[in-house]
Amino acid sequence: MTSAHLFFIPAMLLAGAALGFVLGRKLLLAEQDEQQRQQARRQAREAQERQRSDG
Repeated sequence: MTSAHLFFIPAMLLAGAALGFVLGRKLLLAEQDEQQRQQARRQAREAQERQRSDG
């Protein structure tokens, strides 16, 4: 094993961890946005149903 492996392997592990963190955070934010949109649609639909029943 050359001395290059002592730097290359940890560098690749660090790069993989950083990439995983960035992509994971991006997916988490997208999921939260989708949940907020679904909740807003659900509330709007419930408001319309209440107006029809009161109407």
